[in-house]
Amino acid sequence: MTPPGLEPYRRPSAARLRLYLSLLLMLVLTAVVGRRREGELGTVETLKRSSFARIMFMDIGALSTLGALYLMLNGKTAVRAPAAAASLVVGSFALLPALAYEDWRAMQDEDQP
Repeated sequence: MTPPGLEPYRRPSAARLRLYLSLLLMLVLTAVVGRRREGELGTVETLKRSSFARIMFMDIGALSTLGALYLMLNGKTAVRAPAAAASLVVGSFALLPALAYEDWRAMQDEDQP
């Protein structure tokens, strides 16, 4: 049983579409505004020094793979295969728009008689 507050996210809906697009907007804003700061180690040095960073890096890869698998198995549009492949390289930058598009198309199909 789904908790009542999560019910709007169970199926393609305007709420779920807003969630995908909000997450994508935050991701893009962070990439654009969150430039490198003075004194940062950089990606390679951080991965060398921090086991936590290595685990989080691997976790991102695992989640991208699961997202790609979900999109391939549940997607119904032609974007599912290229978006799944792209998500293995650029992660959520490809996965979130593809999931939003899948939901948008499903909502369009529901509206047609």
